[in-house]
Amino acid sequence: MSIAGTAHATSDVGEEVWSPRQISTERLYDGSALRHRYADGNSVITVVAPADAQVAFSGSMRSTTMADGRRSYDRAISVTKRRTLNRLHTATAYGAAGRSVYSDALAAGMSQSRAQLYATSQGKAALDTPPITDSWCAYSEDVEPDPKFEWSGCGLYYEVQFAGDTAYAAHSGTAHGWGTGVLGGGKELQKGYISTEHTNWNPSPAAFDIVEASPSSSTNGPSTCTNFNIGLSQFVELGFSVPLCSDGWDVTWNRTFHKVEWHGDSTGGSSDSRSAGGAHTLRSAPIDGSSWSTSFRIGWTYACFGC
Repeated sequence: MSIAGTAHATSDVGEEVWSPRQISTERLYDGSALRHRYADGNSVITVVAPADAQVAFSGSMRSTTMADGRRSYDRAISVTKRRTLNRLHTATAYGAAGRSVYSDALAAGMSQSRAQLYATSQGKAALDTPPITDSWCAYSEDVEPDPKFEWSGCGLYYEVQFAGDTAYAAHSGTAHGWGTGVLGGGKELQKGYISTEHTNWNPSPAAFDIVEASPSSSTNGPSTCTNFNIGLSQFVELGFSVPLCSDGWDVTWNRTFHKVEWHGDSTGGSSDSRSAGGAHTLRSAPIDGSSWSTSFRIGWTYACFGC
C-alpha cells in the first residue's frame, strides 16, 4: 500500500544505505500533490509527486574506488503509485487542480527554461497526445559553493484508452543531467537512466503486459548530439523528442519493465547535458476495478575526488 509523503532507502543487508534527510513536505494545488525537499550533503533534492504516492531512495553510501582514485556513487529515486482501472475520465481533475508538467517542474525548483523543456517535449507532441492524468518531477543540484552537478526528470501517466473491452495505459518520462568534471572539486556525471516497472495486483499477470515501447532496443548516437524521436502509435498515439549523444542508449524491455540508460561522461557543465527518454503502452485486463502499482525511477552514477 502506498504511503503519502514518506521516503525510505533500500540496499543490501548490512550496508549503509543512501538516505537523504527530509527537510519539509508541503501540499500543493488542491492537496492532490506534495512537494518533498531533502538534503544530501551539498545537494538539495526536491520531488513533486501525487499525494497518494510513495517516494523512495536507493543506493549505498559506500563508493566504488576507480583506478585513478576517483570515487563512484550510484543513486536512484523512485515514485510508486497504485492505480485502479475504471472508465472515468480523470484528466479533467488533473487540470482543474492547476497541475501540469510545467507547473510540477517549476514547483520542483527547475528554471522556467528547464520546466518548459519538459512540458514541450512531452506535453505538446506531434501526434495526438492523450490527456495527462498524473505527473511527477524531481530536481537535484549542488548549491554550495557553486552548482557543480545537476540532474532532473519528469514522468507522466496518460488517461487510460479503451479499445473495445481492452484498456491501454501510456507512460513516458525524460531525464537530463550534467557534471563539471572532477578537476577543481567538481563531479563527473557518468551515466543515468529512467525506468518504469509495473506490479500486478489483480487480475492474473497473463492479461497484463507492455505491448509497445520506444525506444525498443539499444542504439548508438550520431557523432554529435541530435534529437531522437520517441513515439507510440499502435494503440496510443504519443510522440516527443530528446537529445541523443554519441554514447547512445541501452534499453531493457520486457512484459512489465522498460528502462532506458544513457552512458558517457558529462564534464562540461550545463552545455554538456546528457538525456534519457522513453515511453511505453501497458495493456490491462478488461475488468473494472483491476489494479496495479507503477514505479517510475530516475537513477544516475557520478564520480569525484575526495567526496
